[in-house]
Amino acid sequence: MKKIRQNAILDLVRNQEIASQEELLERLLARKIDVSQSTLSRDIQELRLAKTGGVYAVMGAESAQAYDDSIRRILREFLHEVAVAQNIVVLKTGVANASTVSLAIDNAGWPEVVGSLAGDDTVFVAVRTRKESQELKRRIMAFLK
Repeated sequence: MKKIRQNAILDLVRNQEIASQEELLERLLARKIDVSQSTLSRDIQELRLAKTGGVYAVMGAESAQAYDDSIRRILREFLHEVAVAQNIVVLKTGVANASTVSLAIDNAGWPEVVGSLAGDDTVFVAVRTRKESQELKRRIMAFLK
């Protein structure tokens, strides 16, 4: 069932402009594919879908590299500190830069990221486990090298 669902997601994203998870969910239901919001979120991450121009697109190897370069630039420019608190990774940024970092993290499609919340100079990134928080910290630190 997962393979059928993910193939349908890829077909929809490649052939239609899908601007939100809700819209994607509706289109899947129209195809008689019942899926929960959390499963759909995991599928989006696994399929490396990202929003570009306000709609979902499949990230190919070339565009994934371009996106990695973009995240690298954002993190190098705005990120000052990375800390782990249980299953939350805390990112300290310059004043008024947290939302930029948060958006980049959310759009990266990294499987360990559940979501993020930005303040003015701090981003909380939620992950499922303590182990994944350490993995995410290592991933972020690698972008800073």
